[in-house]
Amino acid sequence: MTKQLITLIGALVSIAIVVLAVVFGVLPLVGQSFTALSSTSQVAATNATYRTQIAELQKQKQRKAEIDASVDALRGQIPASPELDQVFDIVATSAQASGAALTSATRGDLAPFAPRTAPVEAGPGAAAAEKAQTAPSAQPTPQPTAGSGTVGDAKNVAAQADANAAQTSQAGASGSNGANAAAPAGGGTAAAGKEQIPVTVIATVPDAAAAQAFLDGLRGSDRLLAVDKAALSPGNGGLQLHVDLLAFVAPAPTAGASR
Repeated sequence: MTKQLITLIGALVSIAIVVLAVVFGVLPLVGQSFTALSSTSQVAATNATYRTQIAELQKQKQRKAEIDASVDALRGQIPASPELDQVFDIVATSAQASGAALTSATRGDLAPFAPRTAPVEAGPGAAAAEKAQTAPSAQPTPQPTAGSGTVGDAKNVAAQADANAAQTSQAGASGSNGANAAAPAGGGTAAAGKEQIPVTVIATVPDAAAAQAFLDGLRGSDRLLAVDKAALSPGNGGLQLHVDLLAFVAPAPTAGASR
């Protein structure tokens, strides 16, 4: 065996050892380095998100007094008793400001508050389906006539209505009848202590703009009134506006209650 051949074999063995060292030693370390680099980038992105959230929470904390004042103002729009005189005053004021002529303003029975979880369907088909599914009331609410002073008549019965509402509320808070009354129609979940009173208003308006102004007046008052449904139809001397309102009642928050 010549000296050159021995040298060549030695070189090949050395190269093979270097290649094996790279494959089994260096490459796994490189792979682990890339994995660690990717994890570091993900952690950095997560930390950046957390920092943004913390900064936003700190801004909200600085505005806590403003937010609390806003919450108190909103709570002030829902009284602890029905106070239907106030509701009828709002209806009358809105009608006068918008140029609407009231035909009737009547109230329904006090009922547990039912949160709305889906939009209310509107249109002729929905109205017909609701009329077909609605059972007649055992004690229908008398409808005032157009010429008998609608808002004045409504105010005259408001005191008696409030007394009836209080009796209904007490009956719903005890016994099996109370358990049935606490279950709102439509399968919704009643909020404890919160109640609602439906109010139906019928008015004659000269045009759609006056109808919109009337609805804006109802929604823009100091008392929270929810416009549940509103429908316009042809009528004598203009358009007839039929509005279903909800007036809410909620107990005052106790001192020291968490916001």
